[in-house]
Amino acid sequence: MKPIEICQHLGQGHIDAYYDELSGKEVREVLKAGGCSVNVPPTAYTQAARRRAWRRRFDTELAGGNDNLALALLLEWLMRHHRQMLVDYLDFLGVKHTMGETDEDFCVTNTPEKLREGVAELLKKYPPAHVASYLLLVGHLQDTPVFDQTPEVLKALGVEDAAAAEYIEKHKQTYKPRMRQQQAAS
Repeated sequence: MKPIEICQHLGQGHIDAYYDELSGKEVREVLKAGGCSVNVPPTAYTQAARRRAWRRRFDTELAGGNDNLALALLLEWLMRHHRQMLVDYLDFLGVKHTMGETDEDFCVTNTPEKLREGVAELLKKYPPAHVASYLLLVGHLQDTPVFDQTPEVLKALGVEDAAAAEYIEKHKQTYKPRMRQQQAAS
């Protein structure tokens, strides 16, 4: 699932909460990574006024499907404010890491069963939407179908059972690893 799709499924309430956790500096970094201007009107004297201006730009870009902005939001939110969840998952998998960061392609070095066992462990400890945001982003970044095809992850994202089953079936039929797509295009 692409980052913009994750954000769309999360809904406005979760996006509001994720955004509100970010500092002004972090919001600027997200906007820059999304290819957006961080300039504010000259009348935005206060931090609150700047944050309102950035938020309008942020909402407009997400509504327009800016996948880079969605990716930056999820990465910044996870790395700055929910790193312990990453640490816990990697520890569960036995992956060598530094405070939740690793170069290991752990979705390849672990079985789908083990990856899914970790889902259950995270759901015991963290809010479902947080777990789904993290794991679907990992699936996107590591180009694995495991999390997109795990009903518990989709349910944690807020997808209803019937819609999740339909999404999983469609994903199984249409998923092609990006590496193979890139090689075929060469």
